Amino acid sequence: MKNFLLTWLLLLPMLTLAQNPVSYPVDGVYSSFEAFRNGKPDLVKSQLIKSVQQIEFTIKQWSTTENLFYADAQGNKQMLGRDSIWGFSESGVVHIFLGKKFHKIHTLGQISYFLESYPVIRNMAPVVTDTKAASYYRLLDMETGELYDYNPESFLLLIENDEALHAEYKAISSAKARKKKLYSFLERYNKAHPFGIRTE
Repeated sequence: MKNFLLTWLLLLPMLTLAQNPVSYPVDGVYSSFEAFRNGKPDLVKSQLIKSVQQIEFTIKQWSTTENLFYADAQGNKQMLGRDSIWGFSESGVVHIFLGKKFHKIHTLGQISYFLESYPVIRNMAPVVTDTKAASYYRLLDMETGELYDYNPESFLLLIENDEALHAEYKAISSAKARKKKLYSFLERYNKAHPFGIRTE
């Protein structure tokens, strides 16, 4: 009986861990792609400080403030430059920092998909913006962190490790059909190649 209880007590932490796996992506602010893929945020929400006094705020709200502040390991208030941020994750939604702006990743997977968009300023007046924006659909390779334009040529390069899917997509002779079916093939690739936290 004692042996049974001892075995049960030893197995309990393992069973609990299996039932409660570490969620990915991990919430927090990341200074690099590597930190993000390893699930090791440089800053967590409890360290973030709003420049304007506010009790409750999201990481996204913090990211839009004029000056970014955080508390270091000693509890001292420090300022953080946006250019030092790769991106942040909150409740499973990831934003990456490009061109002095955070962009939401719409499809998160081994090959991620997002819209890189910037407002167009007219007459050099920062408060008057055009309704249109300079927008580019992009692909993010979650293996390397490299960015690619959203087009069939880039996609074919990214799926070379899946011979069957690569051959099927390459066999589509019409350029128009390839472009039209790109997103569905992207979803198929991500389903066949799920990604999660890297294990070192």
